Amino acid sequence: MREDGQVPAADEGSPVRSCSSAHLSLWRGIQASLALLIAAVALPMGSPFAVAQSSSAAHASSTSIRTPDFDESLRWYQDKLGFRLISATNFVQGRTAVLERSGFLLEIAEVDHILPETEGAKGGGVEITRTPVISLLVPDVDEEIAHLREEGVEVLQDPQDELDGRYRTAQIRDNGRHRIELREPTDESGGFNPMGR
Repeated sequence: MREDGQVPAADEGSPVRSCSSAHLSLWRGIQASLALLIAAVALPMGSPFAVAQSSSAAHASSTSIRTPDFDESLRWYQDKLGFRLISATNFVQGRTAVLERSGFLLEIAEVDHILPETEGAKGGGVEITRTPVISLLVPDVDEEIAHLREEGVEVLQDPQDELDGRYRTAQIRDNGRHRIELREPTDESGGFNPMGR
């Protein structure tokens, strides 16, 4: 913005060329939000990828994680958990990707710093998040955990029934520091419904 309050015209084909870093961050956020929105709208309800995460949720669930190991994380979520890549974008601040699994959208954002090592962390590595950052509904949590163990995924909590008996849950760790919860509905009212209804 110039002293007279006018925004200078951007070069043709580059709507953010003359913007400050704050404007670039805002622009990046808008693009990522649009990618999530487009992905949610573009999935027709009859497609096998339109499975909702909750029978009470009318819209796809989503979350975002940040990692310095962008390429490794992208591969891990695709290979180990079966996510599919919807979009990938390069920004000045880093790269982002939107992945999808059964209607659940995950944005992976690259950060430019290494996470600090923590003394209390297993093996002197990065401390794992205390609570799950992702909660995925699965049709059979025991089968999913058995498969992930074979793939070498670290299991943080073996499958167990929740106290109210509505879900059977387990927790795993991704390739970085993120705790992931796998949930299997066990009662009729919250049953796993592949059509999301």
